[in-house]
This record gives sequence, C-alpha cells and structure tokens, in this order.
Amino acid sequence: MKFTSLVLSAALAATAPLSRSTDVRLVTYNIRLAPNKPQWGEELWPVRRPRLTAQINYETSGRPESIVCMQEALYPQIQDIQQDLGSEWDYYGIGRRGGQSDEFSPIFYRPSVWNIEDKKTYWLSDTPEKVGSRGWDAAFPRIVTVARFQHAATGNRMVYMCTHFDHKGKKARANSAKLITDIAETWSILDGETIPVFIGGDLNSSPSGAAYKHLAKTMNDVKSLVPQSKRYGHSSYTYTGFTTVPWDDMYLDHIFVHDPTGIEFKAFAVVNSRYEDGVFISDHRPVVVDVRLNQSAKAFERPVPPSCPFFKDTLMSSGMHPMRPQG
Repeated sequence: MKFTSLVLSAALAATAPLSRSTDVRLVTYNIRLAPNKPQWGEELWPVRRPRLTAQINYETSGRPESIVCMQEALYPQIQDIQQDLGSEWDYYGIGRRGGQSDEFSPIFYRPSVWNIEDKKTYWLSDTPEKVGSRGWDAAFPRIVTVARFQHAATGNRMVYMCTHFDHKGKKARANSAKLITDIAETWSILDGETIPVFIGGDLNSSPSGAAYKHLAKTMNDVKSLVPQSKRYGHSSYTYTGFTTVPWDDMYLDHIFVHDPTGIEFKAFAVVNSRYEDGVFISDHRPVVVDVRLNQSAKAFERPVPPSCPFFKDTLMSSGMHPMRPQG
C-alpha cells in the first residue's frame, strides 16, 4: 500500500504546476541620432559610439536576459552597435518611414536566450497600420516597436514595446498614450493567458504631462513599484541636453508595465550618460530596471513505461491515465 501511495504521489507531481522564474534587465535609452553638425556640448557619433556600446555591454554583461530598447537610432548607428556588441546580439525594428529610412526604435536581445515569437511595428496615428503615417499634430511620424519574447530555458513569455513620442505635438503625445494602452492590452493576452507587457521609451512627457498621466492611470510606472531603498541614480531628470545644468520638468524617459501581477520589481536606476572624460554619450540618460517574472507551467508529462505493468495498473485503478508527450 505504501508503494502504491508513492507511485501515485510521483504521478501527481509529474503533472503539477511548476514555478519558474526569469530574472530580466530592461533598458530604455534614447541614444541620440548622428548629426553631421552637432549642437553645443555634443560630440560626433564616432566619439560617442565606443562609449555607448561599452556602457551597454557593461549594463548587460552577466545578465543574458537583458533586453535593450533604443530611440533615435539611425540604421548606420544600429549596424555600428551590433558590430560592437557582437554576434550574440540581434535586434528587431524598422525605420519610422518604413524599411531602413529615418529613425528606428529598435529592441536588442540575445537570440540564444530569447526567441521572438511575434513582432510588429505600429505608427502612432489614426492609421497605425499605415507605414509612415503621421498622427494628429506631430512634427514627424512616430512608431512603437513591439516584440513578444519567449525565454528559451524556462518558456516564460513577455512583451517589450519601444516607443518615442513626438516632441512638439501635445495632442499627438496624448493620443499616442491612448493608442499605446490599447496595443498593450491586445498583446497582453495569448490563448487566454495573460503575458507581462512592458513599455519603454522617450515619451517627451514628464510626470506632469498628459501623456504620462494617461499611462500612469491605465498602467504602472515601474519606478513606483520599486521600493525607494532599491532605486539608484538620478531622480529629477533624464534629459540633459548635453549640459550639466539641471533641467526642470525633463524626466522624459520611462518604463511602464501593463499589469504587475506575477512580477517582482527588484531594482530601478537612471544611469549617467556622462563620466569623467566629459563626453556626453547622449543627451538622455538610460533607464534600467530589474524584474523577476514568476510564471507557472505544467511539466512535460511522460507516458507510463510499457515495461512497468504494475505502475500502469495502479494508475488505471485510481482513475488516472497515462499522458502522451506534449512536445
């Protein structure tokens, strides 16, 4: 009887939900495009490039699950970044006018760690499927890059959305926030299951702006979910404008989460983009968050070995039946 109980316990354990966690570092970074005539305090891209890629390498080294979203990246810059980071990295994204044209909001990741299951680019306009469409009072076409990732080791899924709101159009920013909310809601459900959705980007909106307020009402600013004792770095502004003079109301770069359920928020930081050599890597500072995704899934269910008739008879007499492999 004791042996029968042990067999049944083992069979039940084989189909019980398993808790599996994935530690993820998310970064959003407006890297600043590469103008031929830099503004005051700005260095040319060949000077900024090695510092930028060294910083990204440092922030993601030893953290293979890191995913980095960027804004203002031009295609030649993306090629440079990919070359410097190495073949272990790849990205998804297209230019805001389609193809390789104009600014990207790319998402960089390691394909050996994450599989992209689905991906799409939307335009922040009344016609989000129309390539190059410009919305409302925006000065330029604006996009949101969306990718659904599955972790190769655990099977955990998450969605990362990368965006850059317009710098002039107030109506465009407000409506972009509403559209982003709808897109996040759509991507948060897969086959009836809820998937974590994160939104990173330069919103060109401080917490006092309408766009930020809408997102904060419908989602959660990750910063607010991390205890004060686990926040690091700059707290007042993320945009520097290539100067050390403090800016008012210039906390423009944010990471939101659509639904925090099942997620541990471990750390938050606004990191420097200028160090002792005096070179500004960008006119924005990167925002970095560490989260732990906690999801559950059934273990692979193995069939009863045919050479074990007692095991099979015990299962049948208990009302249980051997399961086929699921994959």
